[in-house]
Parts: sequence; structure tokens; C-alpha cells
Amino acid sequence: MSGDRLPNNCMHGVVGVLERGGRLLLIQRSESIRAGGMWCFPGGEIEAGESPDVAIEREFGEEVGLRVEARHKLWSWLREDGLLHLEWWLVHGTEGEVIPNQAEVQSFAWLTVAEIRRQEDLLPNNLTFLDHFVADSAARNTS
Repeated sequence: MSGDRLPNNCMHGVVGVLERGGRLLLIQRSESIRAGGMWCFPGGEIEAGESPDVAIEREFGEEVGLRVEARHKLWSWLREDGLLHLEWWLVHGTEGEVIPNQAEVQSFAWLTVAEIRRQEDLLPNNLTFLDHFVADSAARNTS
């Protein structure tokens, strides 16, 4: 696959990274949805006609009841089979209480990068993202 040409049946999704006090918000997906029981950053599928920034803002509201503002895209990832394309976005949220939508989220936690790496049942693409996120943060801090 080259460039932006993805299969027609490729699912496009967004993932949001929200940081508070050196910790990142992770959710555990409800058992009744795809990848149930797995831990990941909040996010979901981009709906038809929706931009990625609007999608991640919507997903945060639906999943954890937080109003956020999409800042910028941090990274994108394409699964080997070409059927899933995800974009990780940095989001900024107002101080508020996380209220999980039990239909989608069974639990949540604010974790450091080291704690996320040790989290059982973490969706593997999140580890790949963390490698990028840590390297990018280190580069920004030395600039």
C-alpha cells in the first residue's frame, strides 16, 4: 500500500491522549463491544463526513463524559492487514469528572507511561504509540 491509498473497507479511527498531572487517561473497554475488556486510550471510529478532530471530541463525550478540544495529531498507525487506520490526537480537557458510559467503558485509570507499559490487557498498538510519544517528548525537551 502506498501513500494515502487505503482499502475501501479500512476502518478509520481516532484515539485521544489526555494528560493531567503527568498521568494519561486510559479506559477499559466494556465486554459487550469490540476488543472488550482491553485497556486503551479513549477513541473510536470516525463517522461519515466527520473530521478526525471532531470525532475525537465526540468520542470523549460519549465514552467518558468529558468535553475536550483536539489540539493536534500526534501519530498515525496502519494495521498490517490495512484494515484499520488510527490517528492519535493530543486533546486538552477542562477540569471535570470522568463519568464512564458503562455501555462502552467498564473502568478508567490515570496512569504514568511506565504504569501503562505494565498494564495487563493493553491493546498492543498503544505500546507502539507510547514508544513514539516518549521519543517525541524527549526530542521536544531537548530542543
